[in-house]
Amino acid sequence: MRLWKKKETIELLEKLRVMNYKSAFIYKIAFSNEKRLILRNFYRKLYAQKLAFLKDIEKKIDQVKKEISPIEDPKLLAFYKRRRCEFSQLYLKYKLNYTYAKVYKREFKSFKKYQKYLSKINHASVRAVLLEHKHKVKTNIGEMNNTGIMKFPVA
Repeated sequence: MRLWKKKETIELLEKLRVMNYKSAFIYKIAFSNEKRLILRNFYRKLYAQKLAFLKDIEKKIDQVKKEISPIEDPKLLAFYKRRRCEFSQLYLKYKLNYTYAKVYKREFKSFKKYQKYLSKINHASVRAVLLEHKHKVKTNIGEMNNTGIMKFPVA
């Protein structure tokens, strides 16, 4: 695999890492504020799942970095800058009012991103992890459709 492909793979994995970090943070807020037991358990499951995704993605970023440069060469790894995820007070206030329908849209959006990134990444072990994550997200979407909560929201 060429060096520029590995660099692109790391950049896409970094985008997924940030997306999953934000999702995990949102689901943590959602399950702490939710009163309905079924939704609280579902948000807790999503939160744990996103944290597992984060660990997998960080392992793959480290693996690809070691393939690029087995020793920590600052010249070869100069392109990689780990993004910080900072949340402002307004962002947090906005996310406290997150509804089930918005969670569904967020999961569907992440499913589409996984599909898009799978078409761009050629690294075999990274593709295997992304396929596993995509399948879990697809299962979540199916489970959200089957609960029927979106059809009958509580006022």
